[in-house]
Amino acid sequence: MRSLLSFRRGGESQPQPSAARRDIRMKNLTLRYSITQFTFWAASTGAASFATTYLLNCGISSGAVGALLAAAGVLSCITQPVLAGIADKSRRFQLLKMLIGMTFVGVVSFCIQLFPSVPVALAGICYMVGVWSSDAMIPLTNALYISYTEVGFQINYGAGRGIGSAASAISSLVLGYVIAQLGSTWMILLLIGFRLLCILSLFGYPKIEKPKAEQSSTAHSCSIWAFFFRYRWYCASLAGILFLGMYHAMTENYLIAILGRLGGDSSHVGTALFISAMAGAPVIFCFQRVRKLLSNTRLLKIAACSFLLKAVLFYFAKSIGMIYLLQLLQSTSYAFLAPTQVYYAQAKVRQADMVKGQAFSTAAYALGCSAGNFTGGQLLVFGVDAILIAGIIMALIGTILLFATVTKSDFRNEVTANGKCL
Repeated sequence: MRSLLSFRRGGESQPQPSAARRDIRMKNLTLRYSITQFTFWAASTGAASFATTYLLNCGISSGAVGALLAAAGVLSCITQPVLAGIADKSRRFQLLKMLIGMTFVGVVSFCIQLFPSVPVALAGICYMVGVWSSDAMIPLTNALYISYTEVGFQINYGAGRGIGSAASAISSLVLGYVIAQLGSTWMILLLIGFRLLCILSLFGYPKIEKPKAEQSSTAHSCSIWAFFFRYRWYCASLAGILFLGMYHAMTENYLIAILGRLGGDSSHVGTALFISAMAGAPVIFCFQRVRKLLSNTRLLKIAACSFLLKAVLFYFAKSIGMIYLLQLLQSTSYAFLAPTQVYYAQAKVRQADMVKGQAFSTAAYALGCSAGNFTGGQLLVFGVDAILIAGIIMALIGTILLFATVTKSDFRNEVTANGKCL
């Protein structure tokens, strides 16, 4: 009877829809990419947001803390284009190996913090290496999304990056209370745990090869120095992103000083960072819909204006509650800037320079963060007002530069391999 029913319903063809659904599920990597983003940003944000708090507790001076964090940013800025050049030039797909290697470097760097006999200076340098490894991975995680979608896999970047933003919020909130209640050692253990989970998620990606079109285009991939001349306007617009990153990093990393003046501690810092990250997470999660309403250039302009508004209002804030309220501006500042950078780079740069395009964008932001950390460390001795005034100047310069450059094009009537008009 069962065989007769199978014959009447089409015999062996009946299981095909199930097989098709299974193939679709295998082709959809949104869940895995979301796990990668969650574990990556939980560790990255935690390490960066509480770097000042941790290093000051280790007995390192504020000037030295600023210098260490600045060094991490500069090193990231230098190495991101180099790593991207290796990925672009290689005829094989190397992104997963590079990401796993960089994550392992972070694990080792934070494990060293657990040894009680390690000199303070060495602990500070190793922490800097851990922060650097996270920053250097950002363009590679963006390129990972582009690479898999180009060979037929489905990934909702907005959903994955939105979950990463939620991870930043949760990490900031939890680590703020962990440091206040249990101490910094538990913070380090949590950072190590998230990085190990990130490595596990990366091992689960299917093996792929570069598309033949991309392999053939590697010969046309330009050098790092030639990139500046090939994409002049694009690089000029990245200067605006640099100044916005400078303001954002300085404000977040020295939030302990800003809130401390108002009577706050690390738990208040964690709450403030939690609010900002959670305000941005839904926007990033639904970013595919946002992009249907607003162009890349308009999104960047709105983000710049939001950063500037936040900088001005931070200066006049007189209570912790007001700082919490202003953190909601994250929904149109960083939440617009971070994902738009990925699409903006993809639209402005040729396919042969795809990874470098992502790397230059994130390197500019990293260099800005480095400069912001260094500047904040030097200005802190003059008081919190000096940091806040400097922040207004940084955000203003970044806004002016973006408004002047994002609508300019390095090419006329040329279309990239991904179909975007340059």
